[in-house]
Amino acid sequence: MPVDPQIEAMLAAAPPWPGVRGMDLAALRQAVRDSSVMLPRAEDAPVAEIADRTIAGPGGPLALRVYTPEGTGPFPMVVYCHGGGYVVGDLDTQDMIARALCSWSGVVVVSVDYRLAPEHPFPAAPDDTFAALEWVAAHAAEIGGRADRLALAGDSAGGNLVAAAALRARDRGGPALRALVNIYGSCNYPSEQTASAREYADGPILKQHDINWFYEQYLSDPAREQHDPQAAPVRAASHAGLPPTFVGTAECDPSRDDAELFGAKVAAAGVEVEVKRYPGMVHGFASWVGFLPGARAVLQDAAAFLKRHLES
Repeated sequence: MPVDPQIEAMLAAAPPWPGVRGMDLAALRQAVRDSSVMLPRAEDAPVAEIADRTIAGPGGPLALRVYTPEGTGPFPMVVYCHGGGYVVGDLDTQDMIARALCSWSGVVVVSVDYRLAPEHPFPAAPDDTFAALEWVAAHAAEIGGRADRLALAGDSAGGNLVAAAALRARDRGGPALRALVNIYGSCNYPSEQTASAREYADGPILKQHDINWFYEQYLSDPAREQHDPQAAPVRAASHAGLPPTFVGTAECDPSRDDAELFGAKVAAAGVEVEVKRYPGMVHGFASWVGFLPGARAVLQDAAAFLKRHLES
């Protein structure tokens, strides 16, 4: 199926995107932030309260944003990580996703402002993610949540980070998790060229050489670190014991096949898995939840998955 007509029209009206390689890092971050914060939110995704707070993280103060749904708590909780190739993004750039998951799932969402590469290379981001997960589990009552109803969710690089956190939680005996949501996170290092990587090497939106550049910033020793499950969760020796997992992918995305491979490996380990590919969608499409039907679909599907597993 070709790219969704609404996305095609939007891209045709936008200035050509040069790709990330060769861009000044500060300018890249600002461009991503500027284009993200102007996006509309879903009008039917109200939340009761949003509060920023800071906790002690592995590398110093770690900022979190707590979204509380309407209703009477305590509520189930979801720790959420934004995308951005481990290099760009913050608590504002995927605010629309966090709001939608909070409202449509009826959960407290805690968004994590993990450290970014190249200033803070691997394993800073997964260390921050797991530290946030442990803090949320230990301080559930402070934020109106229930520690016995805890899940993880993320998009793109954030999907990779929460998958890594789920593996670490399994291996360390907690915190106990009821669900994992990965929205187009590859969970793999791009050492092999998949069919989707070949077909969509030139995008739209995300190009294969962009993916390669992000990993150049993120990993200090790719030859060794690409095999670490905290960097590439699909390469874990076993995926048994992970929580029920939802994987949402974009059809027109070079990272699609790797993300679906992660879902297949988790399913092969005997875990309940739901993998859904969204026709005509491109990498990053969930951020367009305010106007794109496909974005609404993936976040509503993810929210329904979370609700089902957190309320049972």
